[in-house]
Amino acid sequence: MRGSTIAALLATVLATSGCLSTTPAGDTAPVTIDAKAALSSVNAFRASNGLGPLTIAAGLTDAAAAQSAAMAGRQTMSHTVGGRLDARLATAGYRWGVTAENIGRDYRDYAGAIKGWENSPAHRRNMLNPTVTEIGMAGARNVESGRAFWTMILAAPSRRTTVASVAPAFSFGHPIRVAAPPAP
Repeated sequence: MRGSTIAALLATVLATSGCLSTTPAGDTAPVTIDAKAALSSVNAFRASNGLGPLTIAAGLTDAAAAQSAAMAGRQTMSHTVGGRLDARLATAGYRWGVTAENIGRDYRDYAGAIKGWENSPAHRRNMLNPTVTEIGMAGARNVESGRAFWTMILAAPSRRTTVASVAPAFSFGHPIRVAAPPAP
């Protein structure tokens, strides 16, 4: 390659590398969620559908907080703006066997997001997944725009001593549904 071609290629890579960043782009602030009330609401919804209760998992909450902050920072609702779900869970130290994620924006509060998810068939399926046992919830607001972004991660921890990494099937604008990792 000629020097000018390499320089042009390098300039293109550097110019587009910011698009690949998973860190928030703007100032964000976490939104306080009444976790006890939110958990009670989700568990009441599950109970009314014949399912057992969930418990809050710190690793899921950490991953949900990172996702909400990433969405708020970029002012973009996307399952991948904060990185792949499996990578976010690994960063948070959560070893999952089954996981799903609901995201939302512009709800006044987390209770509103929960109601919205209950009324959305795909998000509802995630909340009524009989195999999940734990939940993480978070919200973040973009300081400049004031827009709020919400995340709910539902999961069951891995029962295996080693976990194979698999890439979840992402669908923009829809919840993520990930099956258990394949056996090693």
